[in-house]
Amino acid sequence: MTLSPLQLAFALAPRLPLGLVMWLARAGAGIAARCGGSAVTRMRSNIARLTGTQPSDALVRAAVVSHIRNYGEQLMLGSPRGACLLEGVTFEGFEELTAATHDGPVVLALGHSGSWDRAGAWVCSQGYDVVTVAEKVEPAALFERFVALREGLGMEIIGVAKGESVFSALVERVRSRHVIVPLLADRDISGAGIEVTLGDGRALVAAGPAALATRLDRPLFVACITYENETATGADVRVRCVGPVRPPQDTPGGGNRVEALTQAWVDDFAGMMRDKPQDWHMMQRVFVEDLDPERLARARAEHERKNR
Repeated sequence: MTLSPLQLAFALAPRLPLGLVMWLARAGAGIAARCGGSAVTRMRSNIARLTGTQPSDALVRAAVVSHIRNYGEQLMLGSPRGACLLEGVTFEGFEELTAATHDGPVVLALGHSGSWDRAGAWVCSQGYDVVTVAEKVEPAALFERFVALREGLGMEIIGVAKGESVFSALVERVRSRHVIVPLLADRDISGAGIEVTLGDGRALVAAGPAALATRLDRPLFVACITYENETATGADVRVRCVGPVRPPQDTPGGGNRVEALTQAWVDDFAGMMRDKPQDWHMMQRVFVEDLDPERLARARAEHERKNR
């Protein structure tokens, strides 16, 4: 059996000292940033639209380092040598978030920023239940490793493939439970995304957080996760959480409310993310002008077909 580089890293990294793994990740990120490529170019473009200004080469390099650091931490979480990753996490707004779980589930909209798995592991370590959705990746064995990692940290995972909807299953899983439901939603993979203003552009994001909060009549919070106190061998994690998010008072019900609530959390997320754009790990197409209209139309048609 041939292992992918990431599968090999999962097997080897936990056997190495944490500082060495993070140093190697940083060194590899520096090489990747210098070599460039389509993913780095896309990251540069996304940051420019988020902030309204072209990022410097130094900021783009910092963004690639942040992205690879997140992978390095994922490799080490749950292993004895990575236990210290649960330290150095600051969670602003945690009391307000957890207080909202006293009478039912609370939904938390997230972007692909900082170290969301490390933040989630920290929440579980504080005694709170976490239920989330994870995109299925290939090969299947790699996805199973990611699921095993997160479940080992205390999270409940529902897998979702591109173009698939697990909304009904998620509703039933969390209804009437005192759980936190964090959902990575700054990129749509379902074909049923909502178009919003994100920074200086129009983007397609997932409807999930707002739709779930609306269906369950539960509060929606939003968080931005960044790194702080970075060194060559590690960094602390800062979570800024605000909420409950509310749409404008004159917003009608139904689908319009989901759209308004989505724009509201995106506004909060973008405002926080602009403070440290290098920690936004977005190397995919999310802005509407970058999307292929024909592919988008096919994705939406397939979503409608599957969910009739």
